[in-house]
Amino acid sequence: MNAVDGESGSPLVRIAVLGPLEVRVGESPVPVPGRRQRGILAALALQPGRVVPTDHLIRAIWYDMPPRTAMGQVQTSIWMLRTALVNAGGPAEAVQSCATGYRLNGDFCSVDVAHHRAKIAAARDTQRRGRIDEAARLVRSAHELWRGPALADITYQGLRGCATRLEEEHTAAVHYRASLELQLGRHEEVISELFELVDRYPLRESLHADLMLALYRSGRQADALEVFHGVRRTLAEELGIDPGPTLRTLAQAILRQDSALIHA
Repeated sequence: MNAVDGESGSPLVRIAVLGPLEVRVGESPVPVPGRRQRGILAALALQPGRVVPTDHLIRAIWYDMPPRTAMGQVQTSIWMLRTALVNAGGPAEAVQSCATGYRLNGDFCSVDVAHHRAKIAAARDTQRRGRIDEAARLVRSAHELWRGPALADITYQGLRGCATRLEEEHTAAVHYRASLELQLGRHEEVISELFELVDRYPLRESLHADLMLALYRSGRQADALEVFHGVRRTLAEELGIDPGPTLRTLAQAILRQDSALIHA
């Protein structure tokens, strides 16, 4: 499909959830009226192209306390969404009604989370074929789709779990890019980012391992070992366990200044 126009020449509806919810028809922003309408659109956008059952939409908005009029309110919200899109020049077919619920029509809608996942999948496939630099570029391109915390302005309890899972995807993608940059010898470029990740996820040994390696390759052997001692203390205090064999082996290799660690 053309990046600008839908199947029948209508402007493409662009929906972004990797940050505050944002909707555009073509390049023009669309104000989506009402908090409930924004929540329902977000729930649809989290499953682009798939039918989202009505009871899932009800749970997304009201969680476990839906009113008796919940189904009617969902129907009204869908009508208001379609009206807003049509008034902005978009196609009425962008939001489709199905037997069990609703879905965003992939012929007319583009969702950033789908593009993000596609780029990460393409990067992993590219890496498997040995094209590490191209894989890193793809992951950097995916990272550029993020504009802030996922669904930053959507506060419905039924959607916060989805936002958390998107943030986990983001963290995994950032770590993946850092590991690719390490393979390419760009260790100094990823140190600050890895420090941020280990601060957020102090129990994830793989993050500490990559940070230790980046520091060692940057000539900061003492700092690399301090990271190891720090995570060892944290694991002992929080979980009562020692670091795993990968982290211990890396620390020993750094201690003996193993030349194999230098090579990207």
